[in-house]
Amino acid sequence: TVTDEAGNSATCEQTVTITDDEDPSITCPADLTAICDISEQPAYTSFSEFMIANGSASDNCDIDESSFRLVSETSDNGICPEIVTRVYQISDLAGNTSTCSHTITINDEIDPIIDTTDIENIEIQCGVTPDGTLEAWLADNAGATATDNCTAQNDIIWTNDFGQITDVDCAGGPITVTFTATDVCGNFSEVTATYSIIDTVAPVLTIPSDQTLECDQDNSTDATGVATATDNCTTPTITFEDVINDGDCAGNFTITRTWTATDACGNATSEDQTITIQDTTAPTFTVPADITIECDQDANDLT
Repeated sequence: TVTDEAGNSATCEQTVTITDDEDPSITCPADLTAICDISEQPAYTSFSEFMIANGSASDNCDIDESSFRLVSETSDNGICPEIVTRVYQISDLAGNTSTCSHTITINDEIDPIIDTTDIENIEIQCGVTPDGTLEAWLADNAGATATDNCTAQNDIIWTNDFGQITDVDCAGGPITVTFTATDVCGNFSEVTATYSIIDTVAPVLTIPSDQTLECDQDNSTDATGVATATDNCTTPTITFEDVINDGDCAGNFTITRTWTATDACGNATSEDQTITIQDTTAPTFTVPADITIECDQDANDLT
C-alpha cells in the first residue's frame, strides 16, 4: 500500500510461492552378513529402527519419517554366498523421495560337527565274517553321524577314501579309512576309523585211514593215501613227515606219518596216520634129496 500527502492510497498484492523440489538424502546402514538364511537379518520396519542401525536421512526442509518403507528385497539366487539386496525409501513433506540399497551376504563357513560316540573299528575274519559286512560299515560311515548349523542332517554328504583293499593281512594290520562329512556350502569335517581283514582259522585236514601192511609191501603215499585239506581263505599246502618206531624184530615196526596243512597266513593243522608194518609170513626153504650111505660113512659129512 502507498499513500500520498493528501491521504490518497493505492494497494497492490504480490504472491510468493514456496516450493520444495529437492529430494531428501538417505544413507543405508553398513552392509550385513547372515550365516544360514535372510531371516537372521530382518528388514527395518520403521525409520527409528533404521536410525538405530546407523542409517540416516536428511532434507533441506523436513523429512516425513512415516513415509519410510522397504521398497524391494531381491536375491541373486547364489549359493554360498547368496547376496540379498534391500531397497529402502523415504520422502520429505513435499513428497520428494530418495532410496538407498542395503546388502546382506548370506554365507555359511562353519564346518559340520561329527559325533564319534558310536564309531567302530572292525575286524573281518576271512571266510567267517558274513559277506557285506565291510560294505555296510562303509555305508554307515563306521557309525559316525554329523550335524550342521545350516544343512539338514539328511542333506549332509558323506564320502570316504576307501581304497578297495580287501586282501587278507596276515599280520592283522589295520587299514585306515577317512570319512568326510560335507555341508551344502562345502564346509567339511573328517574322522577316521579302521578295518582289518585277518585269517586266524586253521585249515580243515582229512588224512588217510591207518594201514597195516606186510613188510614187503609198498608203504609210500602212493599205496597208503594222501591227505586233503580245505581252508576258509586260501588253498593250503600239505606236507608230511615220517617217524619210524622199531618193533620186536626187523620186519615189525610202525610209521607215524604226520600230515600238516598250512594256509597262507601260517595257520596249520596236523594229524597222525599210523602205518603198521609186520612180518607174519614164515620163511620158505629147500632141503637136499634123500640119499643112502654105507655104515662106515660119516653121516655128518655127506659131501
